[in-house]
Amino acid sequence: MNPIPLSVIGGFLGAGKTTLVNHLLATARRRYGVLVNDFGAINIDAALITAQDGDTIALTNGCVCCSIGDDLGDALARLAARVPAPEHVIVEASGVSDPWRIAQLALIETGFTLEPLLVMVDATAFLTQLADRYIGDTVARQLGFAELVVINKADLAPDLEAVCAAVLRLRPEAQIVVCEHARLDAAVLHFTPPPRPPASRFSADVPDHAFPTSVWRPSGPLDRARLRTALEALPRSVLRVKGFCQLAPENRWHLLQYAAERWAFTPLDTTPEAGLVVIGTPGMPEAATLFAAVEA
Repeated sequence: MNPIPLSVIGGFLGAGKTTLVNHLLATARRRYGVLVNDFGAINIDAALITAQDGDTIALTNGCVCCSIGDDLGDALARLAARVPAPEHVIVEASGVSDPWRIAQLALIETGFTLEPLLVMVDATAFLTQLADRYIGDTVARQLGFAELVVINKADLAPDLEAVCAAVLRLRPEAQIVVCEHARLDAAVLHFTPPPRPPASRFSADVPDHAFPTSVWRPSGPLDRARLRTALEALPRSVLRVKGFCQLAPENRWHLLQYAAERWAFTPLDTTPEAGLVVIGTPGMPEAATLFAAVEA
């Protein structure tokens, strides 16, 4: 049985990893099996969904999207055992993890072959992130073994040339692709990467850098204007906000995503569990404190 190509998509919080996964699923020309950490953030067009069973969504184009859960190795095995098996597996790394640690599993486990390691960069925030004393080392480390660097949000970057130069300084061996809205042709995922260091079980088990996480579950709808004010006032220690909430006065459910001082509300036709997850650097206030005054 031929090994299944496996791509790992890494990058810091808000770089556009989930948007890229959505784009690849919607435009797929092969059967993708996709593993994600944040299953609820995948916003798949309802017209593409044929079935949903727990943490698995099957699509009309033969693709399947699953939650990683607690064991990546087990999730990979379950994908490989599907009939028919995926033609290509994509793993979305969490925003604060080292994607090389995940990529090494493809070099260790049988049944998979590692495609070029893809790391996404937010062109609007990358230079500031590198200079931040709390997250700069994490952002730089994520690029340490990158073989394909996708510089996203190029249309919004105040100095795209400086971003490209910084990426080249950190990882001159990588191929660089510039894009907008994470729209990437799947063909760029496939090329012969440069020589890699040998995989190591030990290094694959090194714990991720710790980032404080706080969860707030509102008791009812949120006032849209007050929520916008709260988002504008978030301290620099807040890196990412993701979650589901109802917005007054229509009380419709929305997916909220915040990163790099930008946010978006995406209307939903489902009824998810209310809650906002806040990820930040040491000293970040509790989520309940940050959003205490936004309930309608």
